Amino acid sequence: MLDFLRKGAQSTAVKILFGIIIIVFVFWGVGTFRASRVDLLARVNGHPITVKEYRALYEFRYRQLRQMFGDQVNEEFLKSLHFREQVFEELVKRRLLEEAAERLGLSVHPKEIQWAIAQLPAFQEGGRFSFRRYRAVLRDMGLLPKDFEESVRADLLEARLRHFLTATIFAPETEVRERYAFENQVLRVAYATLPYTLCEKTVKVSEKELREFYQKNREKYRKEPRLKVAYVFFPYRRYQKNLKIGEEELRNYYEVEKDRFFEPERRKVRMIFLKTEPGKKQATLKKAESLAKKIKGVKDFAALARKYSQDEATAKLGGELGFVKAGELFKAADQAIFSAEEGAVVGPIEGPGGYYIFLVEKIAPAGTKAFEEVKDKLREELLRRKAREAAYEAADDLYQKAVLSGSLAEATAKAGLKLRKVSFSRQKPAEPFSRKELLEAAFSLEEGEISAPLETGKGVILFQVEKKEPAQIMSFEEARRQVLRDLKRQKGAKRCQERARKILEDLRQAAKPEKRLLHRGLRITEKTLKRKELLTGGLPQVVARTLGGKVETGFLSEPACDREACYLVEVKEVRPADFSDWEKEREVLFHVLTQQKRAAYYQAWYRNLRQKAEVKILKEWPE
Repeated sequence: MLDFLRKGAQSTAVKILFGIIIIVFVFWGVGTFRASRVDLLARVNGHPITVKEYRALYEFRYRQLRQMFGDQVNEEFLKSLHFREQVFEELVKRRLLEEAAERLGLSVHPKEIQWAIAQLPAFQEGGRFSFRRYRAVLRDMGLLPKDFEESVRADLLEARLRHFLTATIFAPETEVRERYAFENQVLRVAYATLPYTLCEKTVKVSEKELREFYQKNREKYRKEPRLKVAYVFFPYRRYQKNLKIGEEELRNYYEVEKDRFFEPERRKVRMIFLKTEPGKKQATLKKAESLAKKIKGVKDFAALARKYSQDEATAKLGGELGFVKAGELFKAADQAIFSAEEGAVVGPIEGPGGYYIFLVEKIAPAGTKAFEEVKDKLREELLRRKAREAAYEAADDLYQKAVLSGSLAEATAKAGLKLRKVSFSRQKPAEPFSRKELLEAAFSLEEGEISAPLETGKGVILFQVEKKEPAQIMSFEEARRQVLRDLKRQKGAKRCQERARKILEDLRQAAKPEKRLLHRGLRITEKTLKRKELLTGGLPQVVARTLGGKVETGFLSEPACDREACYLVEVKEVRPADFSDWEKEREVLFHVLTQQKRAAYYQAWYRNLRQKAEVKILKEWPE
């Protein structure tokens, strides 16, 4: 997998691909490309890689980059990523893993591929797989169904191979215990903050310095890219108002969806709760037993609940909990209530915080809701579904015509539809492109490119990017305020870092360093945290990362500095781990360490496989 695909992924198409990663573990190709093998680019242990598949994968990865980084993607950007090499390495990896799987007798059945694809939310409408949606999404990502399905097969195969190789690897008990001891060490930490804004106050900047700084960093000062977009909107309400759902259709839909309306057995329950005070457990139990004996029916229970129950929310309602299902109460109560008869008083039962008495007021047996009960809900569902389908069909029809003509405006005029136009930037989007998914989709397209139909929440939209204005470098005068701010911040940061080092050197020799810090006007913050809480316990992130492996007390050898401030950090105390939560955390920690070990083994196994592989490049990589 290309490392850079893990960073900055914001576009809709890329998010869909990352959703696929979660299901099949690793997404590293767009198919085995079983096309003609005549035009060979390379051989991996005798297995061919064709120019055609290299170009297809290159184009696909390039589109992903454009979706994530937009106009930043140029020749220099690609070279800095060693883009060609990484694309080629993906194809090499595919061949090696396929060869290894074949050697081990591992394969993937076509039904498994179908199931994996059908489960992806990106291809579903109304909770079900939609082939029309599947085709539209793939078209938007520049993929053919056969190539995508082949890539899913390859990903499933790698997941199977990974499992086969690592399933017997487990973290040993001693290692789990050592990690627990380390992560649960308690650190008492104090740090003083030296903000750069403090040092900026004394910074002076000349006009010459300002202009020189602008010239060195002018690429940073750009106006935002802008888009001019033409779009057609297909609101669901337009199609919904003309739809009619007949009784027979509703009944057929009910039969198909019947399982959704099955309800397990429910019991209407009332409750009295008596809180257990320290040292008064037996007295509370006796009081609960006495109350239980007084209950002859619902009226008695309700009166006693209002008078004695210490659960404020239900006491005023006569203890009424309403209908509950199995598993919704604590285990002992659940078992007792669902084994009792209607009208029975259950308890007292010891539970969280005290003793409970229950009355099983009514039993609603398991069953499926009748058609009449859900009829209106089903009608609304069908209307929404049909309206969505009609809107998509209309949008898809216009999309096909627009692609053939190359112009959304022309296709819209012929269809007698209304074409709207907007111009916007990423920071100030216009409606309906204020929705994040639509905004990212718009900026991922090239000038003249037409989007696939996309949902907006209230309908379906189809749009074409008519003009794409790239980011432009601002003139010095336009960027002046930003340049001044950045230069002062840079100089202030440098001064603060130098000052922090001098203060730290002084503190190491001081008998009472806290007094020295306070004398300098620096605020001291002290926190006591477990080592595993460093990154989430409210410490500045740079301080937390710096403390990650430190075990001895005393000041850190260097200030910890980030973009806003420098921190003078002292570890005042390191206490050993408390093992009281060992049993509770042991299983999770065992799982985490096991997964780390398996991942490390698999990576080492593949490195070894790659080192031994015979890779022959037969021609120059194509442009």
